[in-house]
Amino acid sequence: MPILTATQVTQYSNITASASTIVSSGLIAVVQDRITMHLNNYFVTDLYLRGTVTFNATAATIVSCNSFEVQNFAAGDDIYIYQSYRNDGYYTLDSVSGSTLTIASTASVVDELSGRSILISVVRWPTDIVYAAAQMVAYDYDVRPTRSAGVKSVSLGPWSESYGGIANGAYGYPEDLWAPLYDHRIVRLM
Repeated sequence: MPILTATQVTQYSNITASASTIVSSGLIAVVQDRITMHLNNYFVTDLYLRGTVTFNATAATIVSCNSFEVQNFAAGDDIYIYQSYRNDGYYTLDSVSGSTLTIASTASVVDELSGRSILISVVRWPTDIVYAAAQMVAYDYDVRPTRSAGVKSVSLGPWSESYGGIANGAYGYPEDLWAPLYDHRIVRLM
């Protein structure tokens, strides 16, 4: 499951779109990527498996030489894959059987036989970021298209609107949307 659902976007924001329109827009994935990149946090847990794995596109499976069941992976878990050649990213598990993970039908993997160590970790999205993520989706859908780049104010007859400092945060979002998320920032030193 992504960082939030389209239904949560409609519940936590004043977005003008329906849940199905939000899903088809692809904005949830965009916001999720922006949040993880800006915060330098993939929200992985200490429940992980590292080893050599094989990805099978036809069966939508990930097979390891180690047991996922022993590590307590479970159906419905969100996972993050890191250090593969073609399959890095987030997936939701449909089932877990021994050393085999089957991913949900909403995603797919690319065939890959890797001789390198790949990390597969269970993801836990903090509940306090859902509201901010919903506001960001609403901003991208309703507000961003109405703003002209570099324009700080608009006047039309007796009506005027000023945007001073509105889009000064990362990726053009207002800084007040980012502020609640900064507790989740991770600093990584190279």
